[in-house]
Amino acid sequence: MQNRVMFLKIAEAIKKVDKRAWIALALCLSLIIGIVIFDTVKKNREFQTTSVAMGTIINIKLYGPDGEETAQLIAENINETERALLSRNEENSDIDRINNNPDTSVSVSYETADIISKSLEVSKNCGGVFDITIGEITKLWNFDGENQSVPAKEKIDEALSLVGYPYVELSDTSVKIKEGQSLDLGAVGKGAACDRIKTLLESTKTDSAIISVGGSLLLYGDREFTVGIANPQNSQTTLGTLELSDAFVSTSGNYEKFFEQDGETYHHILDATTGYPADSRLSSVTVVCDSGLLSDALSTACYILGYQESISLLAKYNAQAVFVFKDKTIRTTDGLRECFTLTDESFVVGK
Repeated sequence: MQNRVMFLKIAEAIKKVDKRAWIALALCLSLIIGIVIFDTVKKNREFQTTSVAMGTIINIKLYGPDGEETAQLIAENINETERALLSRNEENSDIDRINNNPDTSVSVSYETADIISKSLEVSKNCGGVFDITIGEITKLWNFDGENQSVPAKEKIDEALSLVGYPYVELSDTSVKIKEGQSLDLGAVGKGAACDRIKTLLESTKTDSAIISVGGSLLLYGDREFTVGIANPQNSQTTLGTLELSDAFVSTSGNYEKFFEQDGETYHHILDATTGYPADSRLSSVTVVCDSGLLSDALSTACYILGYQESISLLAKYNAQAVFVFKDKTIRTTDGLRECFTLTDESFVVGK
């Protein structure tokens, strides 16, 4: 906790200086994101850069011609995803317009409508524990702000009455929410950005790429990459690695954002059916699949559901996962068993 407090103080100070300082901070703290990348690709016209966007660290590593130009396009793409489509804090973004016009059909981009549609489908398949209508609840907890504290139960109950994915009306590219509701796509935004980046890369001469947007990762190209899974008890170290190629990977963990009050720790992964941080015996879940949005949404949903209930949900999407329990036990789905290597012997791989 002491290290986290120091990190927050440093980050606050950096906000007051220029972009170069942000990048320096990103380089120094790149291990905090929960997924660590060990590059095993032969260096071939490599271009690498680090920046900050969507409230997180962006790492871009490209192999092939036109690296600098392509990296610039990627950065612009990420910023557009936030600014024009998914941020609820950016005036006139699609989500901002939906939230500020309840009980009204709001016309949005095809991409935003598709992201909302897929998110609603995940909500239905997981029993609503993951729900993008949780906006009023996340406002109360304010994990991205300062001086966090546990909201009063009465306020949580009131906000919880407004949560409910079935209330969202989606018709082609028109979206309507009910009065009092608020959409929050924070649990899918970074994965959705990775989807858009892959589409962009397919129009370039890039041979392969490793791109992380916070806890979401795009592995692009028919090459083998080694992805390290962070130790939830010390996110600057890894507990194991996955050998993967051409995939999306997302991790949700209780160590990413949290605060302490009265001796209790409260993390940012909220169960949309209770309004409180999920308690599922897990420390983290890493999901691998062929969609960035789904890897992001499923890692959150699976963390809330817990191991047993997640297996059928993952099967619906042909997704795989690594579950890390609070007792330092690790369980993987069948599709990752041969890909996973334990590197920290203080953890135990269960059957």
